[in-house]
Amino acid sequence: MCLSLLLSPEARADGRVALVIGNAAYANATLLRNSRNDADDISDQLRRLGFEVIDGRDLDGRGMRAALARFAQKLRGTDAALFYYSGHGLQIEGQNYLVPVDAQVDPDSIVTFDLVKLDDVVEALGYSSGTRLMVLDACRTNPFAKAIAQRSGNRGGEITRGLARIDRTQGMLIAYATQANAVAADGTGRNSPFTNALVREMQEPGIEVGALFRHVAVSVNRETRGQQTPELSVSLLGDFYLNPQESDLDAWKKMGPLSFASVATLKAFITKFPSSSLVDAARARIDTIENANERDRLVNEYNEKERQLRVDLEQAEAGFRKASAELAQLRERNEVRQADEEKRLSSSAPAQPSTPSPPEPGAEEKDRRDQLANEVAALEANRVRLAEQRATLERAMTEKLSKAQSDRERAEQRLAIETARLPSVAADSRAAPAPTRQKSTPRCQEINARAQLGDISESDRIALHQCR
Repeated sequence: MCLSLLLSPEARADGRVALVIGNAAYANATLLRNSRNDADDISDQLRRLGFEVIDGRDLDGRGMRAALARFAQKLRGTDAALFYYSGHGLQIEGQNYLVPVDAQVDPDSIVTFDLVKLDDVVEALGYSSGTRLMVLDACRTNPFAKAIAQRSGNRGGEITRGLARIDRTQGMLIAYATQANAVAADGTGRNSPFTNALVREMQEPGIEVGALFRHVAVSVNRETRGQQTPELSVSLLGDFYLNPQESDLDAWKKMGPLSFASVATLKAFITKFPSSSLVDAARARIDTIENANERDRLVNEYNEKERQLRVDLEQAEAGFRKASAELAQLRERNEVRQADEEKRLSSSAPAQPSTPSPPEPGAEEKDRRDQLANEVAALEANRVRLAEQRATLERAMTEKLSKAQSDRERAEQRLAIETARLPSVAADSRAAPAPTRQKSTPRCQEINARAQLGDISESDRIALHQCR
């Protein structure tokens, strides 16, 4: 009724709202060592996940009820409401209570009115029309239960240290630190075993809240060697994510088959999920792609250099042929001139008019002939140099391609090993259809280049036939 009076129709809030209470410094009981730490760490994590958090530490009865009232006021129209409590809790005649820090231990002084009914928390959560979550790390070894049990006038009602199951849970998730009527450990580290596991799981993105608390239960059971097993009651009508960010597995699956993933996509995955178990497979795939790219670069580099050398050789051949032809003509003309001169000198007919001798080659023609002779020699030397350069290029490319092939095989072997470690993810990649081979693929270019160098296996010959 108090909550109803405090709430006005205008009291509304969007998004996610949480009330986090940690009671540790009990006035009449031993200090709980971890409850404040538990509440502080849960609050910090909830804020990171987009919750508006109302904090309460070491609250007395009035403070707890005031915090519940503020909490309820903010819940109208919210998408999610979460209540977390760390401290003492107990049940009396099946009714669950949370214990404020000013509660009395003296059997003659304690009354249930000093306690806070868990039903009031359920009622406060009901003001949210969205997902409602209640998390109770409230079953520590409790001195108040004994006091109430000794109190005269309790009408012989059953008093239990642990909490009872809550019946009105429609549309709610309730997570208990331990099973009904059992006691949970306060813990020897910074947090209780339950809250320690919860904070850790809340940091994992993309886990549905029911699965998240099941993970918590497994962790607590393992860490306490079976002495404590959290309990979960779920009656949500849809999925809810405390940490709605995409998980590493979801992001991996969205990339599609691993064989199609780009380097940029894989590097973005590693940056976003650096601690993921899938990072090794992503790096192995990057190495495979980069080795293939390096191999393609080498092939393209060879093809370009070989093309330029071929052009240079063709030009050298053409120049050599032109200069040789012109030099041959000059030499032939000189030989004819010399033959005519010898014939004229050997003639014995003085009566006949003398035949004019052919003119001697001029200095310009001699210079041209000498120039052509030099050009022919230079072109011949250039032809030899280009041929040697081409042979050197082929030898270097053979070595580079051999190394690139070895690197590729090692990268593919590593990728196969890393993929085999992730059978469920790898199965998605293996199930994808193989891409259709195209004649212009880098693989075909590589095989063509290696075929020109004579470095080709039988399997490559078959692949080369397919490329053609």
